[in-house]
Amino acid sequence: MLYAIILAGGKGTRLYPLSREDNPKQFLEIINERSFLRNTVDRIKSMVSKENIYIITNENYKEKIYKELPEISMDNIFVEPINKETLYLTIWV
Repeated sequence: MLYAIILAGGKGTRLYPLSREDNPKQFLEIINERSFLRNTVDRIKSMVSKENIYIITNENYKEKIYKELPEISMDNIFVEPINKETLYLTIWV
């Protein structure tokens, strides 16, 4: 069984001036008519079931991600407790 963890947080500074805090790179539509985030999910969905796709983001983007990816359960969208430009994740088995 495969799982996917997609990092979709950040402050929108990596692709400045296209990327901004209110519209960071994961929401940009540069390559085609879909965002980087949408393209990523589309690429992996043939290998990983939607129930096993998890998105890590910050509080500002949780609702926007849910609107962008309505097939991903809100329970699979995690908010980092503190934005440190790294992933802090605890996995319980």
